[in-house]
Amino acid sequence: MMSMMYEGSIRDVGKLLSLLSSLLNLKVIGLRYVNKSLSYGELNSIDEAPLNVEDVQAPSSYKLVEEGASGRFRHSFPSLKYFLYPPVQDVLYIGRDFSSREAKVDLGDVALFGIKPCDLHSMKVFDGILMNRDPYYTSARSSIKIVVVEECVKPSKVCFCGSLGTGPWASDGFDVAFARLSNSVVFKPGSSIGSDLLKRLNVKRASDETMYEYREAMDNALKSTKALPELTALNNALEKSMGSGELWTKVSRKCVGCSNCNMVCPTCFCTEFFDEVELDESAVRLRKWHGCLSYSYGLVAGGHFRPKLYMRYRHFILHKFLFYPNQVGLIGCVGCGRCITWCPLGVDIRETLWEVFKSVS
Repeated sequence: MMSMMYEGSIRDVGKLLSLLSSLLNLKVIGLRYVNKSLSYGELNSIDEAPLNVEDVQAPSSYKLVEEGASGRFRHSFPSLKYFLYPPVQDVLYIGRDFSSREAKVDLGDVALFGIKPCDLHSMKVFDGILMNRDPYYTSARSSIKIVVVEECVKPSKVCFCGSLGTGPWASDGFDVAFARLSNSVVFKPGSSIGSDLLKRLNVKRASDETMYEYREAMDNALKSTKALPELTALNNALEKSMGSGELWTKVSRKCVGCSNCNMVCPTCFCTEFFDEVELDESAVRLRKWHGCLSYSYGLVAGGHFRPKLYMRYRHFILHKFLFYPNQVGLIGCVGCGRCITWCPLGVDIRETLWEVFKSVS
């Protein structure tokens, strides 16, 4: 955490959003809470940000609370993936005369606002996999000029970012981070751009008392999100488990292969392509998300790569913790807990990892 930090109020968070949109002429993108609905989109006012609503999460359970809410919003099922790598994307247009043109992505200049440290880290993972390889992601990612992060003072019951070093505070890759304490907001710059923005806000240097409260809150948040075995030992255990169909059949016993976890995971990136013919005889090629837990994912003309459900569940876990590091040098799980919350059977990846760890260690 940076030593030079500042304090202000929730009004200063609103001023920061206004600076981004009016002064810097950026399109401010973040989670919007409008008409009791959450989605990623353009924030026109701080009143649209989910700052006065609380999400209550548990395995297979999610609800938003307004009355009596603490205002401690963590996240919902949309992640940055919805903005940078949308669920359905046009990639090619074919005219009735068989002429073709590629789809283009032009989002303008964007500021990401109020994203969580775990989702910030998911963007690093995506950068390693897709940047300068996938033209649509590359274009969307290149549109981002400023990143504003909200640190998690009180993580949810499904969060385990502290085990993976992806939260609860932001360490790099941002311009400004803010954390809401009991009676104030702590700001910290992550770049020279961030420092300039905070100077424009006229916020004062954080007092010793405020810094003490901040550090204590972050320490408690870190402790509450330490939920996995030590990572090197865990990865060794996962490697040893790869050939044990009996073990993976046991740990996947509650999974039904619905792929909800793939859809809400901020780092799952598998897709498939569809061609759709329009009434005017033109056609469009679409790219849609696909999930490795789905039976059709490994199905090919000559058979099936992973016909058993335990094989697909094992692949999902091993891809995050063993295969991603080989691809991009980062673990593919960010500890956001979405897969736990949005699993209809409440399958808990933390329990899976502990069960594997204890079985082979």
